[in-house]
Amino acid sequence: MIYLWVFLSISILSVSGYTGQVLGVASAVTSFIGMSVLVAFIYYFTTWLTGGAEMVTGLFLFLAPACGLIIRFMFGDGRR
Repeated sequence: MIYLWVFLSISILSVSGYTGQVLGVASAVTSFIGMSVLVAFIYYFTTWLTGGAEMVTGLFLFLAPACGLIIRFMFGDGRR
């Protein structure tokens, strides 16, 4: 499970970095915070839903960077 957490952390940081390059530093920070909150919500919800199956929970955690990137660009201010 530790490898999933490390890969997830790298994914979140790289998505935040990309968002920062495209939309600015403030967007990178809000994107990072939003994805961190999303990871916590997904982790606790899927742990409860699956009864503690960590592999299933770990796989669902990779939705956070993708959702964070999509949400950030949906609410972006239109810059490219």
